[in-house]
Amino acid sequence: MDILRTQPLPFDANQVTPGVVGFAATVLVAVAVMLLMWDFNRRVRRINDRAHIKERIEAELAEREAQEAAAGRAAAGDAATGASPAPSSPDTASDDAP
Repeated sequence: MDILRTQPLPFDANQVTPGVVGFAATVLVAVAVMLLMWDFNRRVRRINDRAHIKERIEAELAEREAQEAAAGRAAAGDAATGASPAPSSPDTASDDAP
């Protein structure tokens, strides 16, 4: 082992560069990282969009349930006071048939 260390190197160790192979490997790693970041962004955006849509649907359902509950309370209030609902069409307004 000592024999290898005592022999001078055929090149300057401070001046050695990785060359074309090192450059190509670095470019491949950089491209792979950019593609992974692009895919990650796409997936996170999709998850956020789905969460936003789910919240919107839940809000619409809650609003619909509140409207139905209010309509049910109004109908119960009309029934309790003995008021009858107004006829919805002219055909049901009179019992006289021509």
